[in-house]
Amino acid sequence: MSLRTVGGHETAETIDDLKVWLRGLEGCPPVTRSVVATCDRPAHAGEPATWFYVEADPTAGVARLRCLACGNAHPVLDSEERWTFPGAWSCVNCNQSIAEVAFGVHDHNGRASWLVMAVRCVECGHLHGATDLVVDNVPTDDLLAQL
Repeated sequence: MSLRTVGGHETAETIDDLKVWLRGLEGCPPVTRSVVATCDRPAHAGEPATWFYVEADPTAGVARLRCLACGNAHPVLDSEERWTFPGAWSCVNCNQSIAEVAFGVHDHNGRASWLVMAVRCVECGHLHGATDLVVDNVPTDDLLAQL
């Protein structure tokens, strides 16, 4: 694990570091499960893509990922129904707009009640919480399958 602070910004070297960072969030429900976002469309020939352009509105709790490799846009959960047309994310540290994405879930007895989405800049490793969503006590495995 390589979490560190550089110039006042938390950074990480790998997507696994982002998952660790999610588990350390404070002031929110504890993250008990985490998963890396991937695009596994047939265009990737069995090698899921992990770099995305991200649009997220933390106020409205909506997000969409656009796969860098194939261009497929994937709304997070019901975001498409409540879309607010947020701007694309870019790193506040280096202005790069490509990120690796991970989701953290608060799971209690196999049921999820909260989801957080965070990004890691692929250029400088800066970490950022993009948005979070309250979910309606759904089975955690079903929730993760929708991401």
